[in-house]
Amino acid sequence: MEDFGTTRILVAKVHDGDREALNDLCDRYLTRVLSVVRIRLGQNLRQKVESWDIVQDVMIDALRGVEKFDFRSEGAFLKYLNKVVENRIRDEADKWAAKKRDAQREVALDGARSDQSANPLKISGAVPTPSRVASLAEDLLQLEAAIERLPEEYRELVIALKLEGRTWQELAEEMGKSPDAIRMQANRALLALNKAFREN
Repeated sequence: MEDFGTTRILVAKVHDGDREALNDLCDRYLTRVLSVVRIRLGQNLRQKVESWDIVQDVMIDALRGVEKFDFRSEGAFLKYLNKVVENRIRDEADKWAAKKRDAQREVALDGARSDQSANPLKISGAVPTPSRVASLAEDLLQLEAAIERLPEEYRELVIALKLEGRTWQELAEEMGKSPDAIRMQANRALLALNKAFREN
């Protein structure tokens, strides 16, 4: 579990003009943002754009704006990051939906770009073996496919709880439900995700 007090300290340092704190924030949230980007892109957009390009744009935009961000809670900071992800992906989807780039009109070519064209994981520590990297990439692709098969309500709940680190209380307040209702719905969503993952 991340020490969220450290995030508060880093944001405060950024407000004080500490440029190194920006790098530390980027390192701290890069993998989480990558996970959200890959899942929110969906299969069609993942075939068109490199996830890392979106992540880079998101981190630049988010860190530029963090100087004005009022850190109230970890959930608020993660929600802020997610909003930047959503905006960037919406822009990318709009670009590709333009008639001249409409994916529905495309014809597949040999050697088309695969979902694995970009390294989907940031792996730190000891250098992993190529087979371990391939195995992790395959697991991530299976997870992405399973999440895409969930109903939108379940998908958004899984993303909010597991990737954004939101709490049942925060979601309950936003959705006008009780924390217990959110907890039960989350349990159903996770069971559905587990089933979808096993069926891959």
